[in-house]
Amino acid sequence: MIRVCQKLFNSQSFVCVLEYLLAVGNYLNEHAGKEKTKGFRLSSLTKLSQLRGADRHITLLHALVEQIMLHEPGLATFPSQLAEFDTVPGASIKGLTAEIDVVKNELQKVLQYRKTYRKKNPISQHPKFSKDLKAAIERYNTDLQRLTQKSEEMRKIYTDILVKFGEAADQDSQELFGWVCQFIAEFKKVHTELSK
Repeated sequence: MIRVCQKLFNSQSFVCVLEYLLAVGNYLNEHAGKEKTKGFRLSSLTKLSQLRGADRHITLLHALVEQIMLHEPGLATFPSQLAEFDTVPGASIKGLTAEIDVVKNELQKVLQYRKTYRKKNPISQHPKFSKDLKAAIERYNTDLQRLTQKSEEMRKIYTDILVKFGEAADQDSQELFGWVCQFIAEFKKVHTELSK
């Protein structure tokens, strides 16, 4: 998830594609007598293939891909830079964070058990078990600290993504990544169609 967040945050090509989309949208707005817009929500990406022109086979996504192929053909390969999105459309940062909380709670139960066990059983009675339990707790505690640190890093970069793309601070990552994933898939399909 961290790698996916970093790729999206650092993808200049994705930003350029969004700029093309804004330009195409504003061009259409201008010719429809509407105001220019300064931006749009990423959820709009999923609607591009639904907005059709006079020719029912041509969508706004077709117009976007066509303009990119015409003016900046190298930009049409941006989906390859975000290939990780194929693997995580259902991943949720909230879900992963909740799993870490579950692990923390389970470790607390083990620590409580150890405390209770030591009161009832002197260490001299089962020295190997006590030693092994202590080593396991230390190892899992170290792993949990590392996992918690990675979780904080993941949440921070996701927050940075939300700010960069002007999304709401409470926007669910599963939805946002789903929109981007769907857009990438549809973009690739239309690009392949227009390249024939």
